[in-house]
Amino acid sequence: MNYIKNCHSKIFFLLFLILTGVILLPDKAIATTHILTVNNNETGYSNVIVNDTGTITPNLSYIEDQSALSTYTYSFSSSDTDIVQIDNSGNFTALRPGNASIYVRVYTGDFYYYNIFSSTMCITVGIDMNKVTLSTDNVHTYMFPEYYYNSKPYYTNSVATITINSDYIISDDGYDYDNDYDYNTYNNYNNVNNNQANTTNDVFTYTCSNPNLNLDVQLYNNIITLSQTNDEPCISQITFTIYGKQFLVNYQSSKLDISKQSCLLVKGKKEKLEITGAIENIEWSSSNPTIATVDSNGVVKGKKIGNAIIKAKIGDRYLGCAVSVTKAKIKKVAERATYIGTHWKYSQEKRIQKGYYDCSALVWKAYKEKARLNFGSPGYPGVALSEAIWCKNHNKMIKGGLTYKKIDKMQVNPGDLLFKSSDMKKKYADIYHVEMFTGYFCHSVNSDGSANYSPMWAARGTYYSFEEGSLLGRPMK
Repeated sequence: MNYIKNCHSKIFFLLFLILTGVILLPDKAIATTHILTVNNNETGYSNVIVNDTGTITPNLSYIEDQSALSTYTYSFSSSDTDIVQIDNSGNFTALRPGNASIYVRVYTGDFYYYNIFSSTMCITVGIDMNKVTLSTDNVHTYMFPEYYYNSKPYYTNSVATITINSDYIISDDGYDYDNDYDYNTYNNYNNVNNNQANTTNDVFTYTCSNPNLNLDVQLYNNIITLSQTNDEPCISQITFTIYGKQFLVNYQSSKLDISKQSCLLVKGKKEKLEITGAIENIEWSSSNPTIATVDSNGVVKGKKIGNAIIKAKIGDRYLGCAVSVTKAKIKKVAERATYIGTHWKYSQEKRIQKGYYDCSALVWKAYKEKARLNFGSPGYPGVALSEAIWCKNHNKMIKGGLTYKKIDKMQVNPGDLLFKSSDMKKKYADIYHVEMFTGYFCHSVNSDGSANYSPMWAARGTYYSFEEGSLLGRPMK
């Protein structure tokens, strides 16, 4: 029984010591007391942390009559009492992170008759960095193809984020302690290019070991955002300095690419798509599995005639390929037309000869060679009008013609023919051009999974315009 009473007595005594502050619990940093002295007509500087206290004393040793000091009037004021509070005895307390100037004045007499001392103490209030960590010390980020021009990819900036684990929220408009208050006291926004650390910022700076790495760095609400502004893969070590504490982060960026942005696939056949540059799992999906499916290895299978977007998801971003499922003969026709349009020379005079083409000769040669279809002219190519008339007489014209809605819904198929007319009210009166549709080209896939794609034309590539409702023929179905 005496043993239990002794234990209870010790517990109560320990609680008493904690409550009275004799024993400090280790969940908060132990405050430091600072003794600061300032000289007349000078500016002093001091770094403290939240909850620190101290005393600022003016250096009046130059006063000959030291006994008169007790009759002087002392004035202490803070430029921001939310950060540092001070009383008229020079005793201060650091309340919040930020910067505050303490103005020290000494006057003779009780009514500020004569100012004999004027000085400023600039105090930077920091935070206890002992328990502050970063969410990661290894960053791998990707550059995605944003769009293609003449088959050349142009990449997005690679972006990565790192979280600062701290009780204090470090943001561009100040600091928030325990998430309960927003302090507009210190602009911590750091936007620095070409690895030049912001040496005037006492809170957050960084340096890179690789001089070829161009970074845009921003710090907001404890989130460090890294945006690489050059499109070359880089490996670097980045040193972040936050309130004097250094953090070393290994950084790597790589380009992501997909092996094809456009694919003609024969129904029932397979095609494997490859992703380069990825170090994490790839999630494959199809915009229309009834047309084309894809497995976990990127193998696409043509199920039904039509068009679909095959998407590869890496992290929260996508790459895409437009797949057109068609018949074997039409695939050969479209590929032959594309070859003629990109390798042969355009010439109306020599259109019949090998190595030369005009619009109608291209269509005729591709269909005649690969599908034995000559548009009623077995010996030589006709003109755009005669090919349109053949499609009309053989019920090969698509109702409603070519519209941008049909393009958006991917309802136009490889081998289809666009006929351009000078008079849209009398479309067969003056047909001056024919162009073969050869598939879709996927430029990019948005973060919500929607794709950006364009129609492809045998001799025109992408971005070829037409009038809404132009004649559209489908020689082979």
